Amino acid sequence: MADSLQATGAETVTNEAERPREAREERLQQLVQAQRLAAGLTVAAVVLALVALFGPQPNDRLLALLVALPLLALLFVIAWRDRFRIGLGAGSAQANLAAPCAVAACALFARTWLDLNLVSWLPLIAFALAVGLIFLVAAARFESNLRRRWWRLIAAAVITAAYAFGVLGQFDQRLDGSPQSMLRSRIVEKHLGHSRIATYHLALAPWGPFDTVTDATVLQDLYERLETGDPVCVRLRDGAFGIAWFTVAACR
Repeated sequence: MADSLQATGAETVTNEAERPREAREERLQQLVQAQRLAAGLTVAAVVLALVALFGPQPNDRLLALLVALPLLALLFVIAWRDRFRIGLGAGSAQANLAAPCAVAACALFARTWLDLNLVSWLPLIAFALAVGLIFLVAAARFESNLRRRWWRLIAAAVITAAYAFGVLGQFDQRLDGSPQSMLRSRIVEKHLGHSRIATYHLALAPWGPFDTVTDATVLQDLYERLETGDPVCVRLRDGAFGIAWFTVAACR
């Protein structure tokens, strides 16, 4: 009987000793899977950004994927906070999703800045700065480790502002259901963009809300079809969020 009790007691001690080891192994496996997922999202973000920046002018689906990537990363952090983080907590074993968020936000910002023709950029810039400032204050208050690493805090706020800039700018145009006003202008000059990303610009004579020559981004085929001095039709719309924008087309 004594031998049986000793054996049972030894088995219990062994099982209790194995449980922490099994938990550690399971935790390690979860972290490895999270790291792989983070690496996959980073690769996807880089590929999408390269296509968006250096391929043909991006379509709605590509831009939607750039918008969705940071939101997806945020959902992962909310659902599995013990496995994922977004740039915070340096040295942590959690998988960091900061890279796909930053890459997607920067690509979205660049495409918005390069492609959209706005009557005024001030409302969009003000909105982005406000979002970045709110993030800065909230993160500094609730993430004490960031107060000791202020450069990371500022970088995260800038990326957040860039994402907000891109999202509002794209949604303002693509969700716009307002009627368009048709105005006429004339091409004063043609020129390519000054960045490595191919963009095509027409300088237009004063029209509508502009009393001076204004620059407009157009598609490549329209740029190649029109010449300096040609008349153009400008389609002006109010914007889904009140940020007026316009496109240029050849007059029929």
